[in-house]
Amino acid sequence: MNKYLDIAKKSVTGLNKFEVTLLITILALTAIGFLIKGEVTINTTIAAIAAILGVFCVVLGAKGSIANWIFGTVEAFLHIYICFFTHIYGDMLQRLVYNLPMQFVGWKKWKKRMRDDNSQTIHTRYMTWQQRFLTAVAVATGTLALGVFLIYFGPWMIDTLQAVLPDMQFKTLKLDYDHPMQLWLDSFTTVMSVITMYVSVKAFVEQWYMWLAINVAYIAMWLMSASEFSFMTVAKYSVYLINSFYGIYMWNKLSKD
Repeated sequence: MNKYLDIAKKSVTGLNKFEVTLLITILALTAIGFLIKGEVTINTTIAAIAAILGVFCVVLGAKGSIANWIFGTVEAFLHIYICFFTHIYGDMLQRLVYNLPMQFVGWKKWKKRMRDDNSQTIHTRYMTWQQRFLTAVAVATGTLALGVFLIYFGPWMIDTLQAVLPDMQFKTLKLDYDHPMQLWLDSFTTVMSVITMYVSVKAFVEQWYMWLAINVAYIAMWLMSASEFSFMTVAKYSVYLINSFYGIYMWNKLSKD
């Protein structure tokens, strides 16, 4: 445990001015969120902590720092909690079944690609055109398939869970998106995040162009939500969006070193 804490501490103390600015931005937006709400609840506090940890994760990821997986693990747990109570089920399942375990896989894979200069950064690379084409096809096909599944089988899945676990209140978990477009945005971000996480684990530069698209979709999806988590989550993904451009710049630079 101490080893991971030392790595996280070293990574945080090594942030540059731009990276610190991103962190200050999310802290400021978090404070604004509390002022707008007029009260501090357990849910808004969890959303705020998730936002801050998430920014640490993506900023370190943009630097190619292996420490991003440490912050990503904690943020994933908190985001699962948020999605459960806001009925964003596709994203919740993706985080629980795939994103969370992949934090540990990512750590292991990046360990093998570490540079020998004590910088805690990795060697990056580019996808082939064939890999890019197959990735695009997988995203389009997966989004359509998941959207159709949620429309036609989502209610059945909830009824089945209620029958298997009668003491749980699954009946309250209806697919009640606040806007019809949310279902397709949820499907896109879920599928795209699954694929992009794999691309990230493989240390491909293209992941950052994919995260850029994901962050735009996430912002749109959460802007449509009436949840108390919305402001904090939109703020988080807005900072993620800025960081995506930073990641594109940094990883292209790392690939040439």
